[in-house]
Amino acid sequence: MAGRFAFQMPERRHESQPWFRLGQLDVSTTVLVTLMCAMSMVVWAINPRFLEPLALIPSRVFELQLWRVVTWPIPTQPTFWTIITLAIFWYFGREIEGLLGRNRFAWFLVLVTVIPGIIATLVNLPQFGLRPIQFAVFLTFIAQYPFARFFFGIPAWALGAVFLALETLQLLGLRDTRGLIFLLVTLATAAVVARSYGLAPTLARFVPALPVPGSDAASERRPKQRRSRPARSSGRTVVEGPWGGASPVPSADSVSMQAELDGLLDKISASGIDSLSNDEKRRLNDLSKRLR
Repeated sequence: MAGRFAFQMPERRHESQPWFRLGQLDVSTTVLVTLMCAMSMVVWAINPRFLEPLALIPSRVFELQLWRVVTWPIPTQPTFWTIITLAIFWYFGREIEGLLGRNRFAWFLVLVTVIPGIIATLVNLPQFGLRPIQFAVFLTFIAQYPFARFFFGIPAWALGAVFLALETLQLLGLRDTRGLIFLLVTLATAAVVARSYGLAPTLARFVPALPVPGSDAASERRPKQRRSRPARSSGRTVVEGPWGGASPVPSADSVSMQAELDGLLDKISASGIDSLSNDEKRRLNDLSKRLR
């Protein structure tokens, strides 16, 4: 009976580094956002008007108060459902941040905030609160681990589909076209950024990976520059020949194999060993032996 209520969390292979510490608390990107939202609830209780400069009000954005496109998730009204929202964001945000690292996860949150914020401004849809970001983080976790088991053995993909369907049906029932556009843009942005960082392999057929800040696609030209770096010279000329004693010079094949090995190791670092196909695992083993 107890197994019905178990939640199967995939093994965490990565731990994110905190930005700083508050006493015994490691303040990572997830914790920092959660703390800011929690503090805003206290400010809301004192006077809600104090948080108005942070909310996304399209008319104010057109008056060049551009920071609102970034700060709109912070204003948080203290309600029971808000506490649930913060708890979900904190729990699943830590998992995504553990996979991406603090820098990439910070960029993930910025992009998932700014791009939908711009669209909300254009369609004249005021926004405040963390719930859209929390929903995007939650569905990103499900896209990464679609077969993780939630309560009563429900697979993650089924739970995500139900939540997404309920959210969509509610907006359709309210005839909230602008809200539906905002939801779709938020989730599409989260999917593209997640794929660009090597997450959500199940979406690879449908979602492109773009050169977003911090992604491998944005820096794919750098390894070529690194490989072409000239070796240090001691002032002596090495003449190739059949005799021994000359310092070994790396061949083009060894450099190519090292680059291929680095690419496989980067993929493991980003998405784990399970992200490799059987052929890639055999290739990894072969390259490791040949480059020893």
